[in-house]
Amino acid sequence: MKHYRFVAVALVLAALPLMAAMLMGYTASDAVAASITAPDMFHQIARGWSGEHVMAFWPALIALRSDLDTLLKKAEKKIGEIKDDTAPDAARSIEAEHKTLLDEIEAKRAEIAAEEKLGDPATRGQDQNGQQQSRAEANRAADILDIGTRAGMDAPAIQDAIRNGTSLDAFRTRAFDFMVERQNGNRTDPARSRINHDERDVARAASIEALSYRIGSPVPQNGPSAAARSRMDDGLIHLAMDCLGERNYPRNARQIEELFERAAAHTTSDFPIILEGAINRTVEARYQLAQPTYRRISRQRNFRDFRPHTSIKLGDFPMLDKIAENGEIKYGTLTEGKETTSVLSYAKALSVSRQLMINDDLGAINEMLASYGATVALFEEITFYANALNAVLADGQTVFHSSHSNLAGSGAAIDVDSVALGRAAMSKQKSIDGNPLLANPPAMIVTGPDRITSAEKLIASITPATVATVNIFSGRLTPFDTAQISGNTWYLFADPQVGSNYRWGYLEGYEAPRVRIDNPFGRQGMAMSVEHDFGCGAVDFRYGYKNPGA
Repeated sequence: MKHYRFVAVALVLAALPLMAAMLMGYTASDAVAASITAPDMFHQIARGWSGEHVMAFWPALIALRSDLDTLLKKAEKKIGEIKDDTAPDAARSIEAEHKTLLDEIEAKRAEIAAEEKLGDPATRGQDQNGQQQSRAEANRAADILDIGTRAGMDAPAIQDAIRNGTSLDAFRTRAFDFMVERQNGNRTDPARSRINHDERDVARAASIEALSYRIGSPVPQNGPSAAARSRMDDGLIHLAMDCLGERNYPRNARQIEELFERAAAHTTSDFPIILEGAINRTVEARYQLAQPTYRRISRQRNFRDFRPHTSIKLGDFPMLDKIAENGEIKYGTLTEGKETTSVLSYAKALSVSRQLMINDDLGAINEMLASYGATVALFEEITFYANALNAVLADGQTVFHSSHSNLAGSGAAIDVDSVALGRAAMSKQKSIDGNPLLANPPAMIVTGPDRITSAEKLIASITPATVATVNIFSGRLTPFDTAQISGNTWYLFADPQVGSNYRWGYLEGYEAPRVRIDNPFGRQGMAMSVEHDFGCGAVDFRYGYKNPGA
């Protein structure tokens, strides 16, 4: 028996450096590295605490400090997960987890402070009742933290209960009510929901980005994002498997088709969203590359809804009058004219065959979508020139009409003299109030394919042999053509920044064509529609000139 007691005393003395160092605020690694001998530390502690305090206090405090050290390391590791290329949503998720760890660290430090207070030599003079109260308070805080964490409650709610002196029974009831409400779907843990939501959004965005590159969306110069890079090799089959959490690759065509059907029909599957998003991204990118000519001669202004929109043309600000001797200032009036334009919806449906889906042929989808951006832009071009170029204005006359002084009396070829007549006619235009326009010079000459060369010859800068052959329009006009103008007709237009006869626009919020997947997967493949909201119309006549040509 004496031998065992000797061994026990030796073990305690050997552990004194590590245990005492933890009491003084060191971590386990600090205690090993510190040059403190066991006897010195033992005497330091013995002078302040009795053996009873040491035996009762050390195990609890050592455990608490070990827990704190673990939490500190977790927090440091968690914040280190944020890198330069971390997506914003992923970074927010990591920060939320780090905040939760910081709250747990704060609670743990409060427990340590309470435990240290029990063993502090300064409190030895307290009566037995005071010591019991301090220990009870520490136990209450630890129990509340344990109950709240197990119930999934927010760290701030747990901390408030600890600080406010909430009794253990009252907090236990509160935690139970919280779990019941969450089970019924009336309340969720905001931090946990936000993390799950953010992670899913990040994964979905990465899949949309990667798939859009596979089906033809232009890849940025810096390459795909870090999140999308790992998904660049995934086809439709792998995408459907990932959305369903399926790990077994389908072995035959029937299983592939059933996989697509489940991915499309499953209420929690992101497959239709990802496929639709990738196709929309591809169509929009290719649409942005198209440059229809009508945008060069008209102004953009989007439409709030599908109702006819009135474009109000205010007259000139009233001319200033001399102030009379009595100081009276006369009032003027603003006249206005009204033109109406509307936005309309257009669409075309198409299908992707069952064979293409089973073959997982993204290249075929790429080829199918290759011309869609240009096709939608061409549709706009055709619609504009067919409806707006010679639209009827509120006065009952077409845009180019002799009563508007913007139509040549007879056709003429494109030369200096005929273009000069057009420039003069535009300069002579008057406002609604009958005042001359401050500036209305032509900036563009627009023709059909048959007369574009003549326009380019006119604009070409050639060194003149005589004063009579000076090209006065060199550098003043920009020539371009469109297949929507036929024959010899040509037009002059002002810069839209100065003024324009035309308006075009989208329905607000739909600034590009979009793809909608309808009944995505059935026995006959995939059905989708391309939809577009576009409007254009004439709103004035003063900023252009027409010549029938010759």
